[in-house]
Amino acid sequence: MQHKFTKGCKAQKSTPFPRILFLTLTIYDMRNSKYVFASAWLVLLLILFMPQHRAFAQSGEGEGPPSAAYDRILKLHPLQIGEVYFSYEKMRTERISNEFGLSYVYQGYLKSDDFLPDAVKVGGVHIRMSQRYYTSKKYDNVPFGFFHGPMFGYRFMAFEEGAFDSPFESPSDPSGRRVGRLYQNSLELSYQLGGQFKLGQHFTWEVSAALGARLKYALAKNADELLPEHIIGHTLASEPNSAIFIVPAPQLNVSVGYAF
Repeated sequence: MQHKFTKGCKAQKSTPFPRILFLTLTIYDMRNSKYVFASAWLVLLLILFMPQHRAFAQSGEGEGPPSAAYDRILKLHPLQIGEVYFSYEKMRTERISNEFGLSYVYQGYLKSDDFLPDAVKVGGVHIRMSQRYYTSKKYDNVPFGFFHGPMFGYRFMAFEEGAFDSPFESPSDPSGRRVGRLYQNSLELSYQLGGQFKLGQHFTWEVSAALGARLKYALAKNADELLPEHIIGHTLASEPNSAIFIVPAPQLNVSVGYAF
């Protein structure tokens, strides 16, 4: 006679990851950007080492359920220079998905006399939106395999005071010319190619590259010639307080994510 406990035993279901993972980065001082970057790496480590709760049904006919299909991925992009970048991707049709990305920008770049540009502290936000077409016939209704598609972005940055490193930025300048704080708005349009694959039951990794152009609008009161001298890109138009630039925008993207 079978024991009542074993007779009434039911398969346990694995505890699903919450459908929406809310992450908050508290920034007490925008100048202390190293704490923001360290927080992003801490979140990455927590995601990678989070235990997965797995339980398999026991029956006389088979062992374990088939692997589930996930159509959403929450991602962290740890190699994005100068930004703390998170994104969310969701399938819309069998082969097409949309991705929305949001990042906090803590570092910008200006021209320098050396080969590498000068890094400058900034505070800003970067928004990205993309559509992906997955070409692999192995997967349907899941965002895995090779993909390609357009990507659009908008970025706003407020540079720290004195970013130009010019005497005109000093209140004690004898010429009486006072250069204001530098602000920059950018629009970018790119086309990306890449692949996204599973690391386990839930974790994913992605590698992709994109090529496009970025249009910049820089604004600083009385900056005049300082804008073309310091802003990276080809000058399309320049005025005493503002200037417009265009620059190629190659991108390399690496991300790790959680599929659900």
